[in-house]
Amino acid sequence: MLLFLAAWLVAWAFGEVSVAREIVSGRAKEGALFLTAWLALWTIGGAFALYAWLWTLAGREIILLQPDVLSIRRDLLGFGPTREYDLTQVRRLRVAPLAADGFAWGNTTRWWGVGGGAIAFDYGSKTFRFGAGIDEAEGRQIIDELKSRHPFEGETA
Repeated sequence: MLLFLAAWLVAWAFGEVSVAREIVSGRAKEGALFLTAWLALWTIGGAFALYAWLWTLAGREIILLQPDVLSIRRDLLGFGPTREYDLTQVRRLRVAPLAADGFAWGNTTRWWGVGGGAIAFDYGSKTFRFGAGIDEAEGRQIIDELKSRHPFEGETA
C-alpha cells in the first residue's frame, strides 16, 4: 500500500503541477473552466491519497477506557480528533464486520485504512465503529480486554 500510494502521489503531483501551470500561464483559454474544475477535484483526490499514505505510515487509533468515558482518538503525527462516549450510554459492544458490499463507503475507505473498523457499539440511536485494520479475532480480544475492565451493557456478537 505504501509503495502504491507513493507512486500514485508522484504521478498526482506531476498532473497537479502541469495543469496548474497551464491555467496560470493562460495557454488553456478554451478549456480553462474544465481544467479548473478538474484541478479542484484532482486536488481533493490527492489530499485524500496523501492522508491515506500518511495514515498507513504513521496513523494509529488510541482507545482509552476511563471510569466514565470511552475515548477513541485517531492520531496522525500527534494530531487528530478524539471522540468521547459516556460509558453509561455505550451499548452492545461487539465485533461487527462490515458487509460484503464492496461499493459501500465504509468498506472502500477501510481498505485505505481510514474507514470504520471491526468493533462496533450502539450509542443513542447511532452505531459507531473503531478498530480499523483489525480482523474479527483481534476484535474479540480487544472486546474481552475492555469488558474485563468495565461491564458494558448488552451482548457481543
